[in-house]
Amino acid sequence: MQVLQLCHRIPYPPVDGGSIAMHQITGGLMLKGAAVKVFALSPVALENNLAAIDGDYRSKTGFEAVSVDTRVRIIAALANLFTTKPYNIQRYRSKRVDAALKKILSENRFDIIQLEGLYLTPYIPLIRSLSGAPVLYRSHNIEHFIWKRLATTEKNPVKKAYLRMLSSRLQKYETEIIHDVDGLVAISEVDRQFFHSNGYTGPSIVIPAGMPDIAFPDQRPAAEQRSVFHLGSMDWRPNQEGVTWFLKKVWPLVTRKDPDLLLYLAGRRMPHYYHQFASDRVKVVGEVDNAIAFILSKNIMVVPLLSGGGMRVKIIEGMAAGKTIISTSIGAEGIGCEHKKNILLADKPEDMAAWITECTQNTAFSEKISKQAQEFAAQHYNLNRIISDLLVFYQRFYSK
Repeated sequence: MQVLQLCHRIPYPPVDGGSIAMHQITGGLMLKGAAVKVFALSPVALENNLAAIDGDYRSKTGFEAVSVDTRVRIIAALANLFTTKPYNIQRYRSKRVDAALKKILSENRFDIIQLEGLYLTPYIPLIRSLSGAPVLYRSHNIEHFIWKRLATTEKNPVKKAYLRMLSSRLQKYETEIIHDVDGLVAISEVDRQFFHSNGYTGPSIVIPAGMPDIAFPDQRPAAEQRSVFHLGSMDWRPNQEGVTWFLKKVWPLVTRKDPDLLLYLAGRRMPHYYHQFASDRVKVVGEVDNAIAFILSKNIMVVPLLSGGGMRVKIIEGMAAGKTIISTSIGAEGIGCEHKKNILLADKPEDMAAWITECTQNTAFSEKISKQAQEFAAQHYNLNRIISDLLVFYQRFYSK
């Protein structure tokens, strides 16, 4: 089987939720015998990622990338106000991408073309004009959910109005574009149900991010017991919003009861703003060399998301690593976990602070939650089974 995987950004190395979810598809399909070609958009702000791609990955995947300037331009953003199209999507349109896709599709035949995320969908008409392969859309999240929730928490009335407009345009776009693809590969059941509730009747499947086997080393390093940590890409606005809320609203309540507890903030592209919170009790780590090793070295994971969509891959990693996870309801959305069984959920600062205190003081309770989380991940997020399910789904669309 020949698969063309179109990615909205470079999926290698797999260092955050989005790149992990894409890379698992690439590697999993190749292990099952499929030939996968990866073509990625490379936003200018992330171009240094190209240097991290090794030759082995390039040769195995036939990797190609095209630079796309997705930076917000004031004049373009203002001009967009007089249209009905979402500016977020328009920023990913590029004539250079058109040219590269034309070359790839004219020189190769594919059995499946998979679009990783909403930002690839503007290229559907071009793909259709050059290839008869089925086009599948992998929904990494419901994009307008993110902006709608951000609008809800925004205090500035002008920004709130703009975010609401953007959310409305994205919602209209998402509910229309889904009818232009041949199949839906949703990352969570929440995503799939959204599209079905908005009139999509085509083939669909839920393909979440899988459980990383490397989270189960033979000799696990000893975790720092009196530690709390957050790990996530810090250039993603929902993460910034959630971490700021946690630092200002939750952590002071925690330290009031337990002043000796340590908090670690880790993640790529950490804004300088967060260094002002650094202290003996708050360690601003920034990017880590090995995410799994970092997770294993700490005790309680917090996921304080107030907005966002899709599913949090870091929660799956944390569960697989046997961590006790305390999250907001939005953070745990789409995973299928259960409060007080394999995760702890809290949407109010005082509730999240109370669960952190309970877990640090009642280790037996915390260990019970973490053990059941690990069992849950092993049962529901086995990567080998997930890829096998995806291949069965693919077979609905092509003949060998």
